[in-house]
Amino acid sequence: MSALAGSETAADVAARLAHVERLLADGEAAAAQLEVAAVLQQHPEAPRAYYLAGRIERLAGHADSALKLLRQAAALDPAHVETHLELAALLRRGREFDSCLDELGIALYHDPDNAQAYFELGNVHRLQGDMYGAESFFRNAVEKDPALGKAYTELGWIYLTRERYHEAIEMLEKTIELDPDSLVGQNNLGFAYVKTEQYERAMRLFTDLSSRMPRNMLWPKINLGNAYEHTGQFDKSEKICDEILLHEPNNFSAHWNRAHNLLSRQDFERGWSEYEYRFQVEGIWRPRLIPFAPWQGEPLAGKSIVVTAEQGLGDQIMFSSCLPPLAAQARRVTLECEHRLAPLMQRSFPDVQVIGSNHELEPPWLKAVGEVDYQVSICSLPSFFRRKLEDFPRHHGYLAADPQKAERWRTELAKLGPGLKVGLSWRGGTTDTRRALRSIALRDLAPILRVPGCRFVSLQYGECADEIARAGGEGLALEHWQEAIDDYDETAALCMALDLTVSVCTAVIHLNGALGRPVWVMVPSVPEWRYGRDGESMPWYPSVRLFRQRSRTDWDDVFGDVARALAVRANA
Repeated sequence: MSALAGSETAADVAARLAHVERLLADGEAAAAQLEVAAVLQQHPEAPRAYYLAGRIERLAGHADSALKLLRQAAALDPAHVETHLELAALLRRGREFDSCLDELGIALYHDPDNAQAYFELGNVHRLQGDMYGAESFFRNAVEKDPALGKAYTELGWIYLTRERYHEAIEMLEKTIELDPDSLVGQNNLGFAYVKTEQYERAMRLFTDLSSRMPRNMLWPKINLGNAYEHTGQFDKSEKICDEILLHEPNNFSAHWNRAHNLLSRQDFERGWSEYEYRFQVEGIWRPRLIPFAPWQGEPLAGKSIVVTAEQGLGDQIMFSSCLPPLAAQARRVTLECEHRLAPLMQRSFPDVQVIGSNHELEPPWLKAVGEVDYQVSICSLPSFFRRKLEDFPRHHGYLAADPQKAERWRTELAKLGPGLKVGLSWRGGTTDTRRALRSIALRDLAPILRVPGCRFVSLQYGECADEIARAGGEGLALEHWQEAIDDYDETAALCMALDLTVSVCTAVIHLNGALGRPVWVMVPSVPEWRYGRDGESMPWYPSVRLFRQRSRTDWDDVFGDVARALAVRANA
């Protein structure tokens, strides 16, 4: 095929190298390598041949030889932008960021509108943890080339990590429009659909992906199982977990998902075992530098143990019910808890040393606790003390509010006039803990707020003054004492003084339940596992009554049920 070097023109060499590129495009790397080697042997000063040879070596995974060839190409033709982009990509993969940025600077000097260069700049900043810089450069990339699908994919991922789900959907839908076969784009789009409660769309995407993926590519199935769980299709969700674990027994995400299914149907013995896999799931548990041996149920007589904080306020309150049986066994128990809970926990568990913290990576209290035999997360205690339904005590409250503060709040509540004093909380969670399912607009609670014989008190945290003012303008009166919200010990005292609390699924439920105070919960149709799948009660708190949503988008029946029950109680 090749002519003698002396008889070849520049056009002939260009044609041969174009043939090499076609071979590469067709996946025939071996043939391309033979041909480019022949060109280099006959034309050792051909920069494009070095460039193509470098690309071939990079595709073969030979980074060092690829870098050498590409640098020769750049030396022979410094203005060849594609060479600098190839070099930049290789250097980025080797995490040689400074050299990578140098190559990208040269590329943009010769071609200021090069979209691929901006895309690579976005990749570098993303890997360096500068998400705002990455976003800016990926935005530049799509401005320069609106058809650069992979830049939309990266923007979508950035918005997912920032919980800007609607923007993520916009970017990822553009990805799929440009590249319908983008597996990462489809998976991430489905994840964003789940986060925005567009479950039908998510399930269609994940079902299609699962049918097209090799058996060992399991993440679409995991996400499909999540979508089934969020829509109450628990049997399908469990079946998917079983299928995944059959092929990959150590798939931590599948174990974690199975835990929620088992716990939601009160299969506690199996559920807690699966719940321990949370330590292996990225994004669920944050590793910490605590140097004590993990407790795995060993005898504690004469031993000391630290119970470490984990998850949110509500979880720490709920799982603290397991502290008394632990303290009965050990010589000394130290409890780390969220700092806002420390006064309440110390008063409630006087035999336990309580330390408030901010969940630091390396806790500053380590030296103060001295020699310790064991450590255990507070969220792991139920695996030892709540293994079956009969293990849950029929308590009348295990937390103790400050009695003087509670009395002061009773005096304050009496100033509101006669009637049932009812606490109210209508927003809960974060975007990552299903805020949309745990939140209601205050004005939508009008059927409850208009029940005669009741005086309502806000227990709502966060910015709510404007919402309360608007409700007041519509005749829906609600008292709000910010000092009772800012100090959690005051919150507990106020809850003790109230006759009843009505709330969505939020930490206020756990606080009232742990205090033994009556609390009514407006529960979404598919709640978190703590609230079970059916019934009006939950084993953690005998004083809780659940009012369940009948369908996912309709709260009216719940509002009506609560209003009627409240009217009966107010007239009792």
